[in-house]
Parts: sequence; structure tokens; C-alpha cells
Amino acid sequence: MTAEDWAPYGIGIPDADGWYPDYRPVPAALKPKHEGPLGDKPQIDTSWLAIVQQWRVVVAELIERGVDLYDPAVRARPWPGVRTLIFSLLEQPTRLREALTRR
Repeated sequence: MTAEDWAPYGIGIPDADGWYPDYRPVPAALKPKHEGPLGDKPQIDTSWLAIVQQWRVVVAELIERGVDLYDPAVRARPWPGVRTLIFSLLEQPTRLREALTRR
């Protein structure tokens, strides 16, 4: 988008490059439609912050699958394997996936 495209929504006096100090919102009818693979599909927050905030759900889901994260044998395993187990919870319908879904 260029400064000329946004000019009808500009508020105030434009600078030398044609940009305004503030803009009105673009009407919904003029906003691009979400098409393609993402469309209206909900997005899943796969950040570690989001996962850690739902840690009790992670622990519960893995225990139901026979993996106790606090078992010394599991804690002795290399981290990539444990990380893979956690991320596998996001690839199927689970409480964790539901909790991390942005709508």
C-alpha cells in the first residue's frame, strides 16, 4: 500500500512523503477478504509462553497417554523427545489444543 492508497482516510496534514499523522479505520467492506489456506480457520498459539501458561493441561494430557513428566526416567530422557511429545498434543484434538486456539 502506498501513501496515496491511504490518503482518503488520513487525518490532519500530510508530511512531505504524503503520510498523515493519523488515519480513520478502513470500512469493513473495503478490507481484503481472508482467502487461502488460513481463511477463517482458528490459529493455534504454539509459543512456549502459551504452552507453559497451560502447563497443568500439558501434564494431565501426557499422564493420560502414559507419560509422567515428573518421573525420574522421563526427566533423564533427552529434551527433544519430551518436546516432541508436548508438541504432538497440538496435532490432535486435545484440551491443550483447545486452550491454545485463538478465535
